[in-house]
Amino acid sequence: MKKNFKFLGIFLFLFSFLQAQELGELKPKDDTFGLGKLKSKPKRIYISNFSINYQLFNEKEKTKKGGALFRDKGVRGDVTAELMVGLGNLTENDFQKITDSLYVVFVTQLKEKGFEIISADVAGKTDTYKDWTKASGPKVEVSAMPGMITAYPKDYTFYYEEKTKVGKFFGDKFAALDKTPQNLSKEMDDAIVVDVDLYVFFMKDLYAFQGNAANIKIKTQLSLVSNETVSAKSDDNSLLFRKKVDYATGINSIQFVCGKYAIGGSAESVYTGTLKKDLTIDNVIDEKVIQSFAKGEVDFVGNDTYFGKYYSAENKTSAKTTIIEVDTEKYKEGVFKAGEAFIEHHLNEFDKEFN
Repeated sequence: MKKNFKFLGIFLFLFSFLQAQELGELKPKDDTFGLGKLKSKPKRIYISNFSINYQLFNEKEKTKKGGALFRDKGVRGDVTAELMVGLGNLTENDFQKITDSLYVVFVTQLKEKGFEIISADVAGKTDTYKDWTKASGPKVEVSAMPGMITAYPKDYTFYYEEKTKVGKFFGDKFAALDKTPQNLSKEMDDAIVVDVDLYVFFMKDLYAFQGNAANIKIKTQLSLVSNETVSAKSDDNSLLFRKKVDYATGINSIQFVCGKYAIGGSAESVYTGTLKKDLTIDNVIDEKVIQSFAKGEVDFVGNDTYFGKYYSAENKTSAKTTIIEVDTEKYKEGVFKAGEAFIEHHLNEFDKEFN
């Protein structure tokens, strides 16, 4: 009888444990180069970036132009569909707490694995960071990407390069050629330089057939995204480089760079950890499809005038706003668990190269 009670206890524990899990399947992937060289390198590391980007809202607008129908047998009016969807209940403090907690976990894990963490003051003395601007957390700021905010943890100092709009334009285009990490590593006696950049999205775009209508459709799904691009209404009204649609793109990544070759200037060792698919965070927000749809009015009849048949169709706009109420504690716990799982996996895989 005691064995039955013991079995029942184990079953209930496992059941409650499984019920408490709020994450989908973690499917990590990595791209590496020259990791064999790490065995001869010191376990000294500099955290050049630790930031978490949160999607907070999204605005969309789609217009379908009307005009004369086939053989001028009528006219169709213009239609516009507008959609705004956002997260409710969450505050700047909630995002800051998640970011702070994940940073503490990351630093603790680094120290437990025997890494010596190089301070920002030491990194700031390098030529690489000459003329760069120094900043410190806690810090939550509006991202350059629409609907996104970026948070940096407390007790963390970092450097960034101020850029003009033109400089940023070309900087983004040639980001893959950036040699900042290996330059830093070389100047700090082949220390490892790590960049942690996480993206938490709550929605993704869905295909919406247009036909003779204006149609917008999205799906809500909270996750660390593997590689997601979400369109958004743009506020850029400049005549030059004018854009009708802007985008928010997220790729969760953690990159470790060490050393620099004298010829060519490439890094000696690189480990880049990402995701094969989104790491979903379940039971926090309802997963559903949200749509804004507008179909144009058509006038087939018209009115007879002295000058001939006159057609007139009204232009229409459909606007929809949806605020998704969020349990803040579930959100913070779910995002923390997902970030922790992602960071822990890749840090463990990278650390194996020193054994």
